[in-house]
Amino acid sequence: MRFLNQTKTLSAVLLLVMLTTPARDARGETSAPPKAPKAWSFEVQLYALAPWIQGDAELGYERKRLIGGTHQGSIAGDVDITPGDILANFNMAGFGHVDVHHRSGWGLWLDYMFMDLDADPDLGSRILQIDSVGLYQGIFEAFVTHRVPLGRHGYVDCFGGVRWWHNVLKAKATIDILEIIDKTKSWKRTIDWFDPVIGAQWIVPISEHWSTKLRGDIGGFGIESHFTSAVEAGLLYDITEHWRLDMRFKALWVNYEEGDVGTRNRFVYDTVSFGPTIGIIYRF
Repeated sequence: MRFLNQTKTLSAVLLLVMLTTPARDARGETSAPPKAPKAWSFEVQLYALAPWIQGDAELGYERKRLIGGTHQGSIAGDVDITPGDILANFNMAGFGHVDVHHRSGWGLWLDYMFMDLDADPDLGSRILQIDSVGLYQGIFEAFVTHRVPLGRHGYVDCFGGVRWWHNVLKAKATIDILEIIDKTKSWKRTIDWFDPVIGAQWIVPISEHWSTKLRGDIGGFGIESHFTSAVEAGLLYDITEHWRLDMRFKALWVNYEEGDVGTRNRFVYDTVSFGPTIGIIYRF
C-alpha cells in the first residue's frame, strides 16, 4: 500500500512537470508560442489591365446658327475600343488598390483607376472637320467590408459602398464655311455620378502558395445609373510572406443616362469593360 501511494505521488509530480515544462522541437529547442493575430493588417496593390470597352454612347451638343439662335442635338454611336486602341492613344493611366482589415472582421477597400486618352480621328466633311477627341475616365470605389471565415474553404468578404464615375470628354473641330470662315472650336464636358454597390468576394486556398479568387457585385438600382456590376475570377500566388501576385479576369458593366433626347444635356453610357488584370500586392 505504501508503494502504491508513493507511485501515485510520483506520477502526479511527473504530470505536473510535463504540464508546466515548455514544449521543445526535434532539436531540443523551446518552441515559441503561436503569435497572436495583429489588430490591423494592410494590403497595397498596383495593377495593370488590358481592357476592351464595348457598348453604346450618346453625347448632346449645342451650336450657334448662322442666322442667329442655337441648335441642340446629340450624336450617338457604338463604342468598340480595344487594348491596341488604348495603347495607341495613351496619355496617362494609373491603377491602385488598398485593403485595410481589422481582426474583428471589419475592414475597408479603396480602389482607383483612371485612363487619359487622346485621338486624331480624321473625321468630318468639307464644313466640319473633327481634329481631335479626348477621354478621361476615372472610377473610384470605397467599400466597407466584413470577413466571414469558412475554415478550410477560405473566407468570404461581404462589402457595400459606392462606385464613383468621373468622365471628361473633349473635342476640337475646325469649321470651314464656303472657304470664307475658318474657325477652330473646342468642347469639353464633365459627367460624374455615384452608384451604391453591394457584393462579396470569396478566396479559397488550394495549396501552400496558391488561392482562387471570385468576386461579384451589383449596384446602381436606378438611383443614378440604371445598373452597374463587376465580376472577377482569378488566382493569387504568395511569393513571400509579404508579397503576393494577383492574376484575374474582370468585367465591369454600367448603364447610365441623363438629359432629354436631342438636347445638349444628353449623355448615355451603356458599356462593358473587360480584360485580364495583373497586380503585385504588398502585405504588412
